[in-house]
Amino acid sequence: MNILEITGIEQLFLGLYLIAHGLIHLIFLIYSYDKKSNVYTGWSGRSWLLDKVIPLKLTTYIGKITWVLIMILFVLSGLSVLDLLAINDYLTPLIIISSAIATLAFIIFYDGLSPTPYHWILGVVIDLVLIAFVIVFPNDISLLLPILILIWLYGMFFHTKIIPKTTAP
Repeated sequence: MNILEITGIEQLFLGLYLIAHGLIHLIFLIYSYDKKSNVYTGWSGRSWLLDKVIPLKLTTYIGKITWVLIMILFVLSGLSVLDLLAINDYLTPLIIISSAIATLAFIIFYDGLSPTPYHWILGVVIDLVLIAFVIVFPNDISLLLPILILIWLYGMFFHTKIIPKTTAP
């Protein structure tokens, strides 16, 4: 079964998962400080790569546009899976492009991600799993859902417990 043939609960889950994965990128548009835990969360506007060649303000603009683009592409993907948008012909490229841009953004803006880049590595894992399934296993999408559920469960119950605590700079 390929991604366009899923129905029922699988379709609902995958569509909502893609939308949620897109919306989580909102956190990178806001750089907030939690006084209670003394930790920053989000994206600082910095890039280990771009800061060396362009002004910081331009890096920030490029980053914010990138995070919004990723968010929009994933939400469109999810809405398409849910059959709420008639763009099914573009669904596979849309998932590949949104996942690739998100992975590239993680690499480019790595040092600006807070509390630590490690907090956000599961997003890259999700992106790489999505790319692998739509390219390598396009007709066996039923295996994708259990893997995404396991990644989500790991993130909810274990990932946050093993991340080292960081403090504000």
